[in-house]
Amino acid sequence: MERTLIEVEACTREVRMELTESELKPHYERAYEQAQAGITLPGFRKGKVPIPIIKQRFARDIENDALDTIADAEFRKFATEEKLRVVGNPALTDIQKSPNGVTFTIRFDIMPDFELGSYRGLVADRHIKHVTETDVQAEVDRICMRAATFEPAEQITGTMFVATISLHELDRESSMPIIGAEPREERVFIEDENVDMHLRSSLANTKVGDSFSYVSETQDENQQPSNSRVTVTDIQRVIPAEFTNEFVEMITGGRFKTTEELRADIERQLSEYFEQASRESLENQIVDQLVKSHEFDVPEPLVHAVIHQLFDDFKKRNEGAPGIENVTAHDVEPQFRPSAERIVRWELIRDKIIDAEKLVVADEDVAAAAGRFGLPEDQLRMIMRQNHTVEDQLLAEKAVRTLIDYAIINDVIVDSEQPVI
Repeated sequence: MERTLIEVEACTREVRMELTESELKPHYERAYEQAQAGITLPGFRKGKVPIPIIKQRFARDIENDALDTIADAEFRKFATEEKLRVVGNPALTDIQKSPNGVTFTIRFDIMPDFELGSYRGLVADRHIKHVTETDVQAEVDRICMRAATFEPAEQITGTMFVATISLHELDRESSMPIIGAEPREERVFIEDENVDMHLRSSLANTKVGDSFSYVSETQDENQQPSNSRVTVTDIQRVIPAEFTNEFVEMITGGRFKTTEELRADIERQLSEYFEQASRESLENQIVDQLVKSHEFDVPEPLVHAVIHQLFDDFKKRNEGAPGIENVTAHDVEPQFRPSAERIVRWELIRDKIIDAEKLVVADEDVAAAAGRFGLPEDQLRMIMRQNHTVEDQLLAEKAVRTLIDYAIINDVIVDSEQPVI
């Protein structure tokens, strides 16, 4: 058998395998035997038709049907002999038959071959933020705001008001209402800093029934902003809930009975949040450095697999959004591709580091993971035996911890930053 291997792209290869009739014969014989079990002819029981008669009657069809299986078997043999790290599913792109045999053309992707660069002594910042009374109070204010009540008001005299407005789009040339255009109703919380500041300032001191012209903001500077006539149709004063012991007991279902207890829990949650954010930032800095210092092409099948994972997460996060059911992975591929390539490149680098450091999941790693998951160790070990991805995840986490242990860490105080949880 002759084999010709061609490099199509950095991670893509194509092999032409020419099999002679004598090399094809054992494959065909197996195909006849497999077909025999399902063939019925007059005078013979099912599965008992002699092979010579099967060859005489069905040879061409059976041999043609067997070509895909033959190509797959020969490719697997070729990949094993050449020690190729094949990624994804090889594609049989061409079959050429001749009097002397058959030539198969198969295109496939392989893992990239790259040299692992330096990964010890990387420099990164660890952001440290201490929980302040201001942070805790901001969370308390948010809790009270979520439980706020409303009462009718005649005039907007501050920021703690919600205005219901009716917007009538105006013609750009005449500044008159567009005939036939339906007015659009919106509710505006004056305190919300995300609301257009021109609309917020125009609503200041207005009463129910007041009107004014409003030119909306646009995200695109080349887009012509719309001009509307705004009418205030309703005003509600926002009254945040009072932060009392009774309120705390009610919203926590009796878990906490005093404001002091809830404040302490908020402080604990904020501390955990800051620590988690700090760890993620530190890890991302190290990963970014390694990805930037290792330039190599990544296999398309791996990139596409990650794009689909990102797309599935995207759809779950946006479930229920208008039109989300019509969005496909192909639509968002350009946006997801850079992240997907980064993830794949990092995973390949990480695997090399795991090999270089001879990392394995030790007993103490399982014990620590069991504590985090809230599971008995023996149960976690059983899960790991049934699902190898769990062990892979623990090994990946150990690789990151190893990199952090090797890194030069600069502690940076960021107490001035505002928390968002």
